[in-house]
Amino acid sequence: MKMLSQTAKEVLNNKDFQKLVTVRSRVSWSFLLVLLSLYLVFGLLSAYSPEVLARPVFAGGVVPVGIAMGYGILATTFIITLVYVWIANRYFVPLERKIIATIVAGKKQ
Repeated sequence: MKMLSQTAKEVLNNKDFQKLVTVRSRVSWSFLLVLLSLYLVFGLLSAYSPEVLARPVFAGGVVPVGIAMGYGILATTFIITLVYVWIANRYFVPLERKIIATIVAGKKQ
């Protein structure tokens, strides 16, 4: 049990781990705020100004703004998920591997 405690301390004190936690947190919160803002605007419009969502997107068109916004929010969610996966694979995973390698190398000595 003592070894686990020491390993945890090494990980928590590792500069790369601290950087990983900070960057991952910033990215996650940023994406969350974008999506929550979109849902909030959509919800407020539907509650307080439903006529805006009922208007057609184009003059003489049949697709209402609300449907277009809904699909836009879904598309944005999908895109943000893809961007997060790309960031994770490109930056987070290599940093995680570096942290693990550093900790394992320290244990071998």
